[in-house]
Amino acid sequence: MSDAFARGRRMGVDVGLVRVGVALCDPDGILATPLTTLRRDPRKGFDVKLLAGLVQEHDVVAVYVGLPRSLDGGENASTAMARDYAEALVRRLRVKGREVPVRLVDERLSTVDAHRALLEAGVSRRDHMDKVDQVAAATILQSAVDRARATGAEPGAPVDPPAPAAAEPAVAHNGGDLDGHGPAGAQDGQPSREAGSTAEDTAGAPDWARTAPLTTTDPDGEHS
Repeated sequence: MSDAFARGRRMGVDVGLVRVGVALCDPDGILATPLTTLRRDPRKGFDVKLLAGLVQEHDVVAVYVGLPRSLDGGENASTAMARDYAEALVRRLRVKGREVPVRLVDERLSTVDAHRALLEAGVSRRDHMDKVDQVAAATILQSAVDRARATGAEPGAPVDPPAPAAAEPAVAHNGGDLDGHGPAGAQDGQPSREAGSTAEDTAGAPDWARTAPLTTTDPDGEHS
């Protein structure tokens, strides 16, 4: 193992249209093991919140997101999806005050290898869908930590999404609210929503967002 390899748990992520596989390794980067599968929630992003919570819960020092290039090395719709997902994870971690490196690593054959590993382990094909995403994530992670331990350099490309553009301030009608009384939006006896809050801020994660038991107690990984 290279002397430059920094100890710490690392996480592998396999992004799909329906599910996200997650894997974790030991602090020495010896063995990557499947952790859980998250259900995708593109509309509200609860899966990204859950993933950020897992990063925090397990004190992860680096996250490797699989980049599914074509066999010829080109990019496709799945590649763009993985990039977008990795950027969303970085933004969510920053919101939580955690600057954990997220890197995109080549995963062209990870799903094929995962199916082969499950077959060799005696798992029937009909049960593959419950495990294949986790195993693919473990394949991605194992390959990444093997390279990191051998070379002392982190594999893949770092993800650093641009800062979101500042929103234009809302301008109320006639310099005030819509009816000239009280805060904007507080009409017909309805109280206005607190500034900056959204329905997503108060809604809990849906039951289907997580398909395996986790120790995290809320979408952000904070224990009550």
